[in-house]
Amino acid sequence: MLLSIIACNQNAKKGNCEDENQIKKSGKLEVKAEIEKWKKELLEKKLIGNPCYFRKTHDSTDCINWYENNPDQQDGLPFDDKMIKSVCHDFNNDKKEDFLLYFMSENCTGHNGGAKTYATIIYSNNISNSDLMNEIIRAILSEYKQMMRVDKNLKEITDAYLESTTTIDAYKNGIIGQFRLYTKEDPHCCPSYTGNYTYQVENKSMMIEISKK
Repeated sequence: MLLSIIACNQNAKKGNCEDENQIKKSGKLEVKAEIEKWKKELLEKKLIGNPCYFRKTHDSTDCINWYENNPDQQDGLPFDDKMIKSVCHDFNNDKKEDFLLYFMSENCTGHNGGAKTYATIIYSNNISNSDLMNEIIRAILSEYKQMMRVDKNLKEITDAYLESTTTIDAYKNGIIGQFRLYTKEDPHCCPSYTGNYTYQVENKSMMIEISKK
């Protein structure tokens, strides 16, 4: 899943930036341009592959071409930009609204595990934070360690698979999503814990709820 925050009009309401009433305020063409610029950057840095349309068409020629043109990649960009979700909100309390985008990448190679979530933030002053997903993951691990100090029955976990199993589902009074936590002994199919999180970008606070598998 991929996340980005781009500036919207100061008077735009919090919500989906693709809503009809907000398109005029946030500038849909600008949003599209930022999406294209970010996708190009990810591809140039070889952080993700191109969309793997063969997963839908089952065309063997398309499959061969994708592997040749995307060496060392396992996941690709979404098939359609409509799969990118958007939210307008003031994420840094400067009374200017920013723009949040997120989507889940496509598993192009049929590998085990989830498809990775990517993230970046572009605020109204054009300062960006491309480390958002790592920021969220670090906050999850830190919060879990705090919980371990209180509950001695919680197991020691690693960060294995956390990058590919942490998702962003929506924005509702914070970025909300899901994650899985593994011990060293856990196979990929069977994490010791699953959880939900709410992350506040403004103050980097994290709240998690976990349950045993």
